[in-house]
Amino acid sequence: MVNTVKDVICVELDASSAMKENRAVCDARSTNVPIVKRAFVAHLFENIQVIAADVILGVRKLNNRMINSRTFDSREIGDGSRLAGRADIVAHSPSFDIISPTSDTSWTSHDSTEHRHGGVICTQISTPIDQQATCFFLANFVLLPAQHTMRGYFDFILPLLKGKPDPSLSMAFTAVATASLGTRPNSKALLPQADLFYVKALTKITATLRDARTASSDSTLAAVLLLSFFEQVTATRVSHQAWNSHVDGAVALLKARGPENFQTRRRRDIWHVVRALATIQYIANAKAVVPSVDWWLTVSASDKIIAKFARLNLLVADLRAENTAVTSQIARTAANYENVLKLQRKAEVVEKEYVQWFKSLPPSWRPKFETWLGDRGIGYNYATSETHPGRIDSYSEMWIAYHQNIARSSRILLHVTILRCVAWLGDMNDYTLTPEYAKAQQVCGALIEDIVASCPYFFGWSKDRNEAMVDQSFFACGESGNTDARAGPKALWGIFIMWPIYVAASADFVLPSQRLYLRGRLQYISESMGIHQASVLLKAPLDQPSIYIYGQRQRAQAFAALSKATQLQPVVQNKSPEIIARSACTSQL
Repeated sequence: MVNTVKDVICVELDASSAMKENRAVCDARSTNVPIVKRAFVAHLFENIQVIAADVILGVRKLNNRMINSRTFDSREIGDGSRLAGRADIVAHSPSFDIISPTSDTSWTSHDSTEHRHGGVICTQISTPIDQQATCFFLANFVLLPAQHTMRGYFDFILPLLKGKPDPSLSMAFTAVATASLGTRPNSKALLPQADLFYVKALTKITATLRDARTASSDSTLAAVLLLSFFEQVTATRVSHQAWNSHVDGAVALLKARGPENFQTRRRRDIWHVVRALATIQYIANAKAVVPSVDWWLTVSASDKIIAKFARLNLLVADLRAENTAVTSQIARTAANYENVLKLQRKAEVVEKEYVQWFKSLPPSWRPKFETWLGDRGIGYNYATSETHPGRIDSYSEMWIAYHQNIARSSRILLHVTILRCVAWLGDMNDYTLTPEYAKAQQVCGALIEDIVASCPYFFGWSKDRNEAMVDQSFFACGESGNTDARAGPKALWGIFIMWPIYVAASADFVLPSQRLYLRGRLQYISESMGIHQASVLLKAPLDQPSIYIYGQRQRAQAFAALSKATQLQPVVQNKSPEIIARSACTSQL
């Protein structure tokens, strides 16, 4: 058995030496690599260096936990081909059970502790952890397209993994599969191994990026996407910023290759996955779309509904970025007034387009009313409830429910943008008395209610009693669909629903009971479904747009006070009143 500390040091040395060689290698090949290639490779190197630094720090912290929970033989995980069996883990193939000595119960997704075959009771056979992790990931995250029904998700990795896959892709898959299983409630002992696989995957991707030919392969892009998946699963244990870096890296790879290289079916699917991830990242960070909205639409979806959906969401991202820049201006100049008013009008136009998009949806896209639940009374704990009083809806496909909720969350954020503009234009007047606020309250209240009504469908509520609530999706491993009443929801559904849940829960227009319920669903996604990025959203700011409007008005008041003071004192530390006001308010907030 090899000491764990020694293993981590070796990994750190490998990663550090690889990063030091990046620039030298890139310069040595500069005469043979086009300028665009060199630019995107350099950009990816910067992302990988940031990620590797975060991961190495995380591995150091996790090393103590690994030692306390026993060491493992690093020779058995060196190439990622198989995971070492642990003395404190008993693996069961049919049920995906991971039992640790510190847990009182085990999580079960399918069969009971015994299964019957031919009338004979058979005890379960221990399955290698690597096979269990692989099947778990494929059964929970790789969605297969069914004929005449929903599109797949991440199914493009299956042909890339056949035969002898690229080493960087193989290691990235091993890392994310181990992490996806390790984040389940009783499987935490696998997380240190997943972190080591992750560092090794970063090292291999760095080596792959040294060669412009391999850097532009589908396998390299898929490996980067898998590592972004890793960050969604394990966000709070290392750094959620690494997810942004991986998405930026995937976008850089797309830009370097160009849309013309993504015209086959598989490559279009890859493009659409990257676009979906980048769009949510742009919206969440209020970041301008790079390089442009039109560029992202050059590889269009075959479905016109999805194509328009993608365009509108990208426009929302651009508007949020513009909102941050425009409404943060303190000086009430004519140019600033014009910019804010122009932004408000653009947001209102996009909102009207969203309304038309919803109206144009065919009957198969519309939610179906299932039941109505009454109020639970005072003192009921909505944070742990599977449902909220009111309407419960079902959908013909989970893919449809996902797109509708993303569109609903984008519309809520559009009204946040509009109200921030209204508040800025109204100076210190009460923006809650304006017609725009009354409309936003009505529209956003209904959108939040729709998101709340869809949650039971995502989490498989009452599927043993109502066939309409059963998930009929096809995944790459396990049974088709999820008809077992004892089975938990697929982990992918947690990724699909967590952003709309956060947006609804953070809006000013959400009811207190709805906010408790929605934040409870985020906690469930993090703790029970193993998608730890949901816990990052739980720590994000609430009360939109009022929290931003309050901050902006505090800065404006400070600016006015300091402007008055500078009339008596011409020079205040060689700084303008606006700079001083922003600095003072930032420290207060």
